[in-house]
Amino acid sequence: MKKVLGLAVLMMVMLMSVAGLAVSDYVDVPVYLNVPQFVRLSIAPEEEDGRFNLEFDPANPDVNPSDTVKLLAEANVDYQVTSSVTATEGYDSWLALLQITPSTEQPLNGTAGSTVFDATATLDVSDGFATYEVISDQHIANVVFTISSL
Repeated sequence: MKKVLGLAVLMMVMLMSVAGLAVSDYVDVPVYLNVPQFVRLSIAPEEEDGRFNLEFDPANPDVNPSDTVKLLAEANVDYQVTSSVTATEGYDSWLALLQITPSTEQPLNGTAGSTVFDATATLDVSDGFATYEVISDQHIANVVFTISSL
């Protein structure tokens, strides 16, 4: 029994001496987060129909019809939103009467983040609207909103 105990003690001493001789090393590896610049523009989720519906009221012919659409701008950089209007076939002359304007409370220039802003389409009926043929629910133009990083 003494031999077994002696042998166990000897093995523990050898194990401790080997552990003391163990060599170690380390290296620091940096971690970087690379998020590319992004900008995204969409129709806001709370927007009812996602289109400009200009309702002309024959009982009030001097009132310019207008409608507002809510847009959602999302970006991780400063951005700018621009718009351009193109007429559908046969409605080129209507472009001079159509105005697209952003909300004065949320201009179409922004900083990184997420914001909902309004864009309003107005049709000027004050000058010669009676000379145009008016067809109900006619698609007269498309508005393209473009978001770009600054």
